[in-house]
Amino acid sequence: MIPRNARLLLIGFLVMLVVGGCRTWSSSEERAAQAYNEGNALMEAGMLEKAVAAYLLALEHEPDMAAATYNLALSLVELDRGDEALVQLQSLNQRDPMNLKVLRAMGWAAWESGRPDASLDYYQAILIIFPADVEALRGASEVYEAIGRPADAVEMRLFLVRLNDSVAARMDLAQTFSMAERYKDTLNIYQDVLIQDPTNLEALIGASVATEEMGMYRNSIKYRLELMDTAVDSGETWWHIARLRLVGIGDYEGGLKALETALEEGFSDDDAFEDLLISSPPAVRSDVRNLLSGKAGN
Repeated sequence: MIPRNARLLLIGFLVMLVVGGCRTWSSSEERAAQAYNEGNALMEAGMLEKAVAAYLLALEHEPDMAAATYNLALSLVELDRGDEALVQLQSLNQRDPMNLKVLRAMGWAAWESGRPDASLDYYQAILIIFPADVEALRGASEVYEAIGRPADAVEMRLFLVRLNDSVAARMDLAQTFSMAERYKDTLNIYQDVLIQDPTNLEALIGASVATEEMGMYRNSIKYRLELMDTAVDSGETWWHIARLRLVGIGDYEGGLKALETALEEGFSDDDAFEDLLISSPPAVRSDVRNLLSGKAGN
């Protein structure tokens, strides 16, 4: 997992250096600027190895060129060389410890290096300087989620919603609530979203999962049925309905019909077949087996 805010760091810092003003540039500065501009163009084109070489050349001419160091680090992270990127970013951080842009990149680089604790430290350092930094809040929440600390992630997500009560922010919060097994809070958010947009696919699926976790199987089926009006895979939707009817509410006739429809719609998943056979009540297991016969592996 890469914090999505860190990916965005690649955008917006590919600004070309322009020789301007009244000061006359030295030949070394001009060569550094030329190499830096070339690196930016290569980076934007996705030619990262060549971009790295260009930024290194710029730094040979101007070792203190912060922009080249920064973009070099971003290129290295994209090349899965996060440890090398951190070395470059740490040099910038030593020069300007309060630079939030650099700290954000350090959080990303640390994560890519397999160091989630260090990544979290960098995001927390940003939040000490500026508690409302949206990118740091997102980054920290995603690290918390990845390392199994959803309760801490919830606090970050709640703050993000207070800063920007958008549908996207609320949907992220709902997913984090779900990870923290706070299904009632999860459902409340999805229901609010569905009031605004009754066909929101992610909210319908999320509401179905939340209600199932709460043992509200008929409500879960209702949300799955509403998915039929969307572009969702109907075979998979009927499969979930079949499982809920058979295992959740004991509606054997309705469950078998839903299972038959799911198979007719092309649903095929050997692991799901096996799980359903294991979880199906004994009274209906042979019927389930007969329907699945010949479908596994197809």
